[in-house]
Amino acid sequence: MTNTDSTSKARLTFAAGGWVILVALALVVAIVAFAFLGPMRGEKPIGDGRDPSTYGFDLRHLSVPKESMVASGNPRDFLRSLDEPVVIAGSQIAPRNEAERVKYAVSTDRVIGITINGESRAYPLQLMNVHEVANDTLGGVPIAVTYSPLCDSAVIFNRTIKGTVVKFGVSGLLVNSNLVMYEHPASPTVLTPPAEMHVPSLWSQLAFRAIAGPESASETRLTLMPGTQVCTWAAWFLLHPETTIALPNVADRQRMKEMDYERYWQEDKVNFPVAALADIDHSERTIPFAEIAPTVAPLLDAGMGTMTMIIAVQYPSGWKVLPLVTMTKFVDIHTFMADSATLGVHIQWRIVPLRGALVQETTTMPIMVPCRWFAWQAFHPTHAAPE
Repeated sequence: MTNTDSTSKARLTFAAGGWVILVALALVVAIVAFAFLGPMRGEKPIGDGRDPSTYGFDLRHLSVPKESMVASGNPRDFLRSLDEPVVIAGSQIAPRNEAERVKYAVSTDRVIGITINGESRAYPLQLMNVHEVANDTLGGVPIAVTYSPLCDSAVIFNRTIKGTVVKFGVSGLLVNSNLVMYEHPASPTVLTPPAEMHVPSLWSQLAFRAIAGPESASETRLTLMPGTQVCTWAAWFLLHPETTIALPNVADRQRMKEMDYERYWQEDKVNFPVAALADIDHSERTIPFAEIAPTVAPLLDAGMGTMTMIIAVQYPSGWKVLPLVTMTKFVDIHTFMADSATLGVHIQWRIVPLRGALVQETTTMPIMVPCRWFAWQAFHPTHAAPE
């Protein structure tokens, strides 16, 4: 074999496999570019996942015990808020699922549902798992739909604070294992001198108020929207056939498959610190079971556990807790509500065992907070907690 023949056979050409090296180089360049793209855009993660002081918030004047706040393990905005989500009519979900391989909002899936000024909307929990905060507008009202998976707590707030509509984000911090939000600057694209930079306040989902920053100093509280409910999609659609439903972004689909808290709730233990908030002024206390209905209090106490699903209902006299595990034992649930007749509030519940409860009929839609028992007790303790 001549030298010319050897050189010809050793030469690497595109057809002979050179394309593999070119593709590999392209991938390396893409990976390096992606790694530097975030910092170049100013998107370097804020928060080391361990120390709350690294998250860029002013924590000098916390209005909750310092030991109750921890980092979640993720940086700030690791879970991006869902802003003005795309929605479709609920009646389109069944045809959509028939046409697509990946199903979304099947009948047994749990959703957060609410009706405002005659307009209903559902937010599937599988979607809220990957965002935790949705900044939306419903019935002409700017709202923040919030969900804390560790507490299985759903609360919807009015986003208008002191006359300004704000947008909330996920801080990456927790208080008593519960979601802590922060508000984005009103005009994030406007560059301001350091002295005028926006100082975000921190907001606790289940304390319903600011807990750090400027709004905490003025003791600003969030306005809860009445009628927040968690139930199955089938139950919500049955009672609200005109409802719309929020859709995921393309990037959400894989994350929705990976994030599921069912096993966590079944373990009946809390993985993050829960500190007593006894030194906080609880102007809206939870009425002990014995004060609500003395004859059924032992039944309620016996059925309560750390992860028991409850619905807290607000009354002028205080909050009253309905444990779902015991609601089906009552022939007349209104007996448990005690003063429902005097308040003119008649609530008929539709119970879906282990999946939630839905207000089927009511004279006045109350403020309701579905969550797990440990979380509610941490923020709104009774004077005599169940043993």
